[in-house]
Amino acid sequence: MSTERSIASRYAVALFELRQEGVDVSSDLNKVAQVAENEDAQVLLKNTQITAEYRAKAVLKAASVKDEHVLRLVVMLCARNKASLLVHIDEMLEALIRNANAQVMVDVTVAGDLNAALASKLKESISSGLGKAVDLNVKTDASILGGLILNIGDRQIDHSVRGRINGLKRALSV
Repeated sequence: MSTERSIASRYAVALFELRQEGVDVSSDLNKVAQVAENEDAQVLLKNTQITAEYRAKAVLKAASVKDEHVLRLVVMLCARNKASLLVHIDEMLEALIRNANAQVMVDVTVAGDLNAALASKLKESISSGLGKAVDLNVKTDASILGGLILNIGDRQIDHSVRGRINGLKRALSV
């Protein structure tokens, strides 16, 4: 685990503990993380010639955040020039929440649009296989030609036509 992810993990755990005490900061943190992902915001956040207070105020105003815990977190991270951690903290907090709720986020990549009935059936099948509730994040990528690619945590299951063609290429080139 990189140093940044390690630091972000500590903040995410602290925010998760706050959530368990009844203070839900996840929606405000998510807004701030979305702003921090913006390229213009990244330029602003990395510019150390601008005061940390101004950088923090700009991000908080753009995100329309009112929660005092998130306010203090953003101000502190900007003061330490670690505002780039906001996205990692948000991702880790969401993962902790899903894990506590026995939920798993599954990214599904398909070649074409996935209709609601098929998405529901896929969600049920994955859920029964994992024994946990599943949140599907469906992406479309025509380059896979057909089939699907599942990303579950750090595992990837490739049942795409492109993946099978690549596998045949590797087998024939030996």
